[in-house]
Amino acid sequence: MKQSLISARRFGLAVAAGALMLGLSFTGTRAYAAEPTVRVGVQSVPTDAVFQGKDWQKPYGVQREITKFSSGGDMLQAFIAGRIDMANGGSARLVTLAARQPKLFYIIAVDQYGGDRYGVIVSKNSSITSVEQLKGKKIGVVKGSGCYATFVLYLKKHGMSEHDFQMVNMKVQDIRAAVQQGVVAAGVAWEPNVAIAETMGVAKRIASMKGISESPNFILVRRDFAKTHHKTLVDYLAGMIDMGNFVNHDPAKAGQLAAESVSRTGIKVDAKALGLALSRVHVGGPVTDDLIAELGPIAQSMKASHKISAIPDFKALINTSFYQQASKLAHSESGK
Repeated sequence: MKQSLISARRFGLAVAAGALMLGLSFTGTRAYAAEPTVRVGVQSVPTDAVFQGKDWQKPYGVQREITKFSSGGDMLQAFIAGRIDMANGGSARLVTLAARQPKLFYIIAVDQYGGDRYGVIVSKNSSITSVEQLKGKKIGVVKGSGCYATFVLYLKKHGMSEHDFQMVNMKVQDIRAAVQQGVVAAGVAWEPNVAIAETMGVAKRIASMKGISESPNFILVRRDFAKTHHKTLVDYLAGMIDMGNFVNHDPAKAGQLAAESVSRTGIKVDAKALGLALSRVHVGGPVTDDLIAELGPIAQSMKASHKISAIPDFKALINTSFYQQASKLAHSESGK
């Protein structure tokens, strides 16, 4: 059990090391002309572990340079500074970027979405089976996160308010231990933190945010890169479509790939936990009106609290042409 706890805590470090080991240059298997290297930002999430576990862009002749970031905020700062060409963003961070620098980037595809990747956990031996039973009790949360915002919507939908509970702000990596040790009665976290706690046998999930909000993350590209390297961007997205299809069709196998990716750094992570986490998220896909619409209420709230001066025109940021071309290319490759 002690080793499992240590391994789970070191998951983020393992993904970081994996980024260095696996972000290498490859020669494409098709007769592509030399293409520029795409500089990509990743975080410590299961989907990025899958991304690093295999060079999905290799069949399309695209080279990757992967940089690991500790948070989405750090990634977007590097994106703004021009240190990376591709990033992902959702919720408040994307709204802020759209409000302040709308000419910087395009939204070109979906990275991941699904409210089921946000869950409420309690100790494995707890008698609590519903969120309603937690009224008046302490809940560990990460205030300001998309997970927390979605939980607030969950409470509202079920006739409750955040004021019905004692919300304790903490780091997501500390929530499992706080629940296990009884520091808080429950915790609200995102994957793979929930799945790891479950597979370790220290916690159980009593609710998820499925059906509350899709809470999408989108793939972003700098406009200067897109303008200069159209073909490279299409080829890159073709590889991302292949990866998304792989994860969505076989999350257990994807979890194994992610675990193997992390294990190359000398850290063992439970493949079942990562597979369970990946089963709770939809990876990839085109940008849809429904997903973009979820940014509207967030922008309105941020404007009301004076965090942004105006609500961005999100539709003006969308460029679907790259994904449309990539989907045709990815389909032609999938039969090989």
